[in-house]
Amino acid sequence: MNNCPFCNLVKSDDALLEVGEYSVAFLDINPIRPGHVLIVPKNHEPDFFNLPDYILLDIMQLARRIAKAQEAVFQPIKVGMLVAGFDVSHAHLHIIPMHEYHDITSKQVLEASVSRASQAQLQKIKQLLQDALNYAN
Repeated sequence: MNNCPFCNLVKSDDALLEVGEYSVAFLDINPIRPGHVLIVPKNHEPDFFNLPDYILLDIMQLARRIAKAQEAVFQPIKVGMLVAGFDVSHAHLHIIPMHEYHDITSKQVLEASVSRASQAQLQKIKQLLQDALNYAN
């Protein structure tokens, strides 16, 4: 889809944190916490729960790798996953390093208490996570 922001990111090597066979991961530009990652199918798929099994498996395997990198870099209490999908009609999974109970509630998003990350912040976090991902290999 031409107007889908996630389809555009899939095509942008610079934005990608990690690439699976059928999915890609990139940093959320409006992170709940630093290191907040989105994983999306490479092809435009509007509904997460109607994805073919092989794409779901690829997304979950990528999510596990990302979560381990987040644990190494951010030492969160827990890494949370969230499927919401109200803002962008392209299936996506949020992977969020959680430091507080309320980190993964929609309250922060609904009340606009999350702020847009700068390109410099995103680039620094991307490098830290990529280093952790490369170390795990």
